[in-house]
Amino acid sequence: MSKNLWPVFIKTAIGLVVILALVFIAGIVAGYLGAQGVVAEDSVTFWIVAVFAVIVMVGSLWGGVAWMRSIDEAAREAHKSAWYWGGTGGMAVAGVGVILASLPQATSLTLVGINGRTDPAAYMAAGAIGLLTLMMVGYVVVWAWWWLARR
Repeated sequence: MSKNLWPVFIKTAIGLVVILALVFIAGIVAGYLGAQGVVAEDSVTFWIVAVFAVIVMVGSLWGGVAWMRSIDEAAREAHKSAWYWGGTGGMAVAGVGVILASLPQATSLTLVGINGRTDPAAYMAAGAIGLLTLMMVGYVVVWAWWWLARR
């Protein structure tokens, strides 16, 4: 592993610990204020999770940029190729499911979303997770093939 990656790992670990501590503290404060009747617990929970999600996604983008800048050109090309070909292949497989879901026969399917929910948001989340899973599988396959072909 490149010694340029250690600062990225250390900053990422510190950031994750700080975020988790802040979420823990926010949860305690929200629970206390909710128990006192000052705020509605559902509303506060939503905003805590929303802020946490935004911070994690911004941090993920920052970490990805820092990591890509610290690896060598061969590794960069492997990842770019894997994301393009593998991600596109996974998206194409998922696209077949999207096309089939638009047929009238799809109304007879009984699907379950996230946590057994059947509302549109749960279906959207389940579809997004399925799409990302297929894209990641394609990515891993192409990434491994790229390195094996160049051994």
